[in-house]
Amino acid sequence: MNCRLKPQTAKRSWGDTYTMLRKVILFIGLAMLVACGGNIPSVKTLTKDQKSNRSTVVTIEAYVIGPGDVLAVDIWKEPELSKQVSVRLDGNISLPLVNDIRAAGLTPTELRNYLLIRYKDYVETPEISVTLLESHSRKIYLLGKVNKSGEMELQKNMTFLQAISRAGGLGQWADSSNVRLIRKIDGVERTFRIDYEAIISGEDLSQNILLRPNDMIFVP
Repeated sequence: MNCRLKPQTAKRSWGDTYTMLRKVILFIGLAMLVACGGNIPSVKTLTKDQKSNRSTVVTIEAYVIGPGDVLAVDIWKEPELSKQVSVRLDGNISLPLVNDIRAAGLTPTELRNYLLIRYKDYVETPEISVTLLESHSRKIYLLGKVNKSGEMELQKNMTFLQAISRAGGLGQWADSSNVRLIRKIDGVERTFRIDYEAIISGEDLSQNILLRPNDMIFVP
């Protein structure tokens, strides 16, 4: 009797194993962060930088378009060419005459300048505006003892406390005074400690920081 697995089945089994191993490694790493809590700086070290509004407020000129975002592309005096479009998962948008255009990774201004070049063959002296209608590509991640863990859309000026609230609050037996914020700064992931109890008691509201895209919050 031939008991060899079909190649497709074996591939699926390895994929499941790989995903499980990634999760195990992630949680081991987070557990090590909790164990080394005394060496982790407080999130208050970030508050001075935030007060300057240089690292947390993203202007529309600097906003980088991503999959899921909704854009309005308006071409003056060309209503049939103007369109509201969603950025697909492949990063492209579809527009009349020019078809697929790469939008992800560009700012609205950069996309506008590229469209000016593409539409010159079809419209005499085109005047184009690109407006961000809805932002869905900026994400944060909540792990550990929160009631709704996983990926969450980052809303404008969302604070740590607002993110915890949208996640349904902390779970039972959560170590609320020892929460971790993992943030990439200048290409390097750094970890900071947040005292949730100090925030909700009003003792130290400075720890209720503004969140950035791709921030990860871990509640032990």
